[in-house]
Amino acid sequence: MQATGREKLLGALALIGCVFCWGVVPVILRQLAPVINAWTANGIRYPLAALCYWPVLWWFYRRHEIDGTLLKRSLVPALFAWLGQVFWGLAPYYLPASAIGFYVRFSMVAALGAAMLLFRDERRLLVTPRFYVGLLLVVGGFLWFSMVQDVDSTHAAATRHWQGFLIMLACSLFFGFYGVSVRYALSDVNPILGFAVVSQFVSVGTITTMLLWGDMERLPALNSTDWFRVASSTLLGISFGHILMYYSVKRLGASITSSVQTLTPFVTAVIALWVLGEVMTADQWAGGIVMVVGALVLIVTQPKKHRPPRPEAAHCQDDAAAAPLEVGVGSLAVADEDPATLPSCYNGRSIQ
Repeated sequence: MQATGREKLLGALALIGCVFCWGVVPVILRQLAPVINAWTANGIRYPLAALCYWPVLWWFYRRHEIDGTLLKRSLVPALFAWLGQVFWGLAPYYLPASAIGFYVRFSMVAALGAAMLLFRDERRLLVTPRFYVGLLLVVGGFLWFSMVQDVDSTHAAATRHWQGFLIMLACSLFFGFYGVSVRYALSDVNPILGFAVVSQFVSVGTITTMLLWGDMERLPALNSTDWFRVASSTLLGISFGHILMYYSVKRLGASITSSVQTLTPFVTAVIALWVLGEVMTADQWAGGIVMVVGALVLIVTQPKKHRPPRPEAAHCQDDAAAAPLEVGVGSLAVADEDPATLPSCYNGRSIQ
């Protein structure tokens, strides 16, 4: 069934909201960095977001869609999501918010590699010239962006920058693997249910690391502004951001949603300039733009599905929503603010 004009407008507004939600979070995390350490920030933010999904879990539990098998299948995606979240949480303590926004685009390369190993249909990209163009642009832009960062000439500043670079490289790899593992293990699960379950496991991990290495003794000293930043980064990045993304995919399709989301790092850079006074150089903008253009090329190179439609998926919105989203190319998996590589329905289960 084709979306009406009003539904497309609402989908577009949801997509704009999603880009803003995920674009502003690195800035908020930079503001929290002087107040609490990464382990405490992760240990508070992610469990708070997971709590928001308890009504969802209860609803699906009443429908008998949660069982031991689902929980076991969610363990590997949750492990990758937790590892990615660990490095995502550390990044604001080493890098500017604008750099984080661009660096995390590299997760697409990790997702591509893993998807090609697991899914035969992804290997068709290997005979597509545009794939190599996009890959070269993403990798080249990533390296270019890392080499032209404006850091102090001191050894300590340079060391800190390259530590941040390695942190974001690990973050991108794990979030890329997370997206592929979701497709591999949970492709027949409603995406909202899948993320709700995964988020509970990730919360266990973030709470554990907070208890081990967090500075919880500093929590009583947080003022109302600090707690507002904790709450807003949680709701915007993890809770509302996903709801808006799922709604956008349902109304507009996965390809449009993936393409527009490549604008997220530019939103981060603009907000970081306004709020934090972070100024990117011309070389940094050039490297970031090359990386994002490469991501767009990879998205439009996404192989088309030629399998016959399933009768039970007939009520899905469109072809892009009726089939599992190609993790390796049209990836929506980016960060804790953008983790779920999921279409609007799986096996005929629409997002409601």
